[in-house]
Amino acid sequence: MRTHPRGVRPTIPLRASAAAAAGVLLLTGCGSTPQPTTGSGAAAAGGGGPVTVDLWDWDAAITPKVVEAFNASQKEFRFNFVRQASIEAAQSNFQNLMASGGPAPCFVKGFTGLTSVVAQGWGQDLTDLVRPKEADFSSGARASAQVNGRYFGLPSGVDAQFMMVNKAVYDKAGVAVPKTWEEMLAIAPKLKAAGADTINLPGEDPSGFINMAQQSGAEWFAIDGDQWKINLLDKGTTRAIAFYQKLIDNDWVSNETYKDRPALYAYFDSGKLADVPLAWWSMRGYATNFKQSKGHWLAVPNPTWADTPDAGVPGRTNPSFVPKGCEHPEAAVAFALFTATPEGIKASKDPETGAVTFPAQVADPSQYAADVVPDGLFAEPKEQVGKIVVASQQRVIGKFETGPNYNAWFPELQDQWGKAVARKQTLRQALENVQKFITSDLDGKGINYTVG
Repeated sequence: MRTHPRGVRPTIPLRASAAAAAGVLLLTGCGSTPQPTTGSGAAAAGGGGPVTVDLWDWDAAITPKVVEAFNASQKEFRFNFVRQASIEAAQSNFQNLMASGGPAPCFVKGFTGLTSVVAQGWGQDLTDLVRPKEADFSSGARASAQVNGRYFGLPSGVDAQFMMVNKAVYDKAGVAVPKTWEEMLAIAPKLKAAGADTINLPGEDPSGFINMAQQSGAEWFAIDGDQWKINLLDKGTTRAIAFYQKLIDNDWVSNETYKDRPALYAYFDSGKLADVPLAWWSMRGYATNFKQSKGHWLAVPNPTWADTPDAGVPGRTNPSFVPKGCEHPEAAVAFALFTATPEGIKASKDPETGAVTFPAQVADPSQYAADVVPDGLFAEPKEQVGKIVVASQQRVIGKFETGPNYNAWFPELQDQWGKAVARKQTLRQALENVQKFITSDLDGKGINYTVG
């Protein structure tokens, strides 16, 4: 086990505010973040009318409608929707706001990992407000919003992974759809012999690998007293490495990029790919763009390892949070609760498709499942596909720590993953390189850690 080098001390040794409230002291590095001034709502609070507060989000199609419905549903709070141009713009604008100490909004859609929010001292501890209402949310939504058992985020929808498989491909190969990862490896040669790749691994997107690591029990980052504990080579990750390395070494995968969507859809539609891991929101794009394979697909549960059938379903999210400086965090909690009500869900209807946004954050989303399953894509009835979606959501893991410097290390992981997928190095070498990058970056930022 290696500790942070001796003699390298952060200028601000402890940011005890948010972290100490969680029962931990996180070393967050050099420099300090000015505390923001009180945000919108402070002046309105004593005026007899509703408290007006700001909400930041980049979804200009759906969120304003939900905000409008929330404002009309009660008289205590009024949210002002502040549109951000993109997730990147939201992050940049928020960091600038925190640096300037300007007035804080009371609801910010999550743009980075929650541990980063806590480590930076940005988010309020919402535990006392959320805990009495947590039964309204799914276990995955609750897990995603906590750091060390305290709510620093608002329970948010975690989109669980399931799979759709091309029935025609499996019929041609004469093999059964796998229920375990071991079975997937065993049938991969037969799928290849029938002219189909097992799965697609884009060189720029390691998300599937992260999902398997999460399901396998990996814990890349953990809070250990006053420091971070880092291990990108733990048992769960090593298991995921071995699985993907075997697929790559045997050429059982394709490498179609998400950067060229028409080509990607055309390949998925060609009958040359067996399995597509996905979340509910991907279905409509496939239904819209597939031509020859529509009606050939089956929705099936995400595979598990044979020895851990109850490991849960992979799924991660960056939950929304309430910044320091907001005087009315109860407004944000009220809004989050509203989004989990039938009225709030109805307000999320897409103006183009007429479908509601699938309420992945609620404890039982079953009544909305059929609304998100498109016509014509699957060989099964929509109701059956909906049951797979709901069952996956009810088993989603939700929690996966990404550390204090996610925005630095994730692009490095993308680069190293791409080299591994291209067979320029092994996946283990890729993860070793990313871990070295992380520790070097933390050294430069004066953040304490151990490895192992």
